[in-house]
Amino acid sequence: MQETFSEAIHFITHHQDGEVADMLTCRGLQYNMIYGVSSAILYEFAKRTGKNQEVARKLWKEDFREAKLLALMLADPQVISDDELNEMVYSFSNHELVEIASLHLLAHIPQAIDKAYLWMQDEREFVKMTGYMLGNRVANRLKHVSFQDLVKFLPLYEKDFTHPSYFVRNAVQNAFQEVAFRNPGLKKPIQDATKRIISSVKGTEFELQANDMLHVLNYC
Repeated sequence: MQETFSEAIHFITHHQDGEVADMLTCRGLQYNMIYGVSSAILYEFAKRTGKNQEVARKLWKEDFREAKLLALMLADPQVISDDELNEMVYSFSNHELVEIASLHLLAHIPQAIDKAYLWMQDEREFVKMTGYMLGNRVANRLKHVSFQDLVKFLPLYEKDFTHPSYFVRNAVQNAFQEVAFRNPGLKKPIQDATKRIISSVKGTEFELQANDMLHVLNYC
């Protein structure tokens, strides 16, 4: 384990890029330190190494961007404990962490849909975003979900459609578009919920977004 961890640190420092680091800092990504290694390059190492929860655990304790991202890529969804998972998700401080976690780890954990529902209810911006992005990722697993199963999600959809955070709003819309697209039988209740949103936001900045959402739903 120590050898793989050392290789990971060496890989990161070898591929550091000051210009990329400056660009990411200017974009407002919150990290203690940034080496400027792209996520695509980090994934090369993760793909070659394979899932390794022990290394992921050790990397997560390192307080810089690339170690955090690589930890999310290496974490084993079948081995990671619930406490470790919560420690990661509840510490997310930017959208990049959410996106990498949703892609490489969270979509593959057991009870992913239940976790998505739990995190959607959290009021912390990037935890809530995680819930919706995870819902998006697992939408194709909902083929046998009934209207009764979906009902509990609809109040969250209606509530968070106008969330103050752009990242949350975007994740909300993408998630429910994907659910409707992947599961035609669930489209109508989402359309009905969107119509209720339109009625409640008339004359506000969200009216156009809600109408656009309904248009997408009508043709997906």
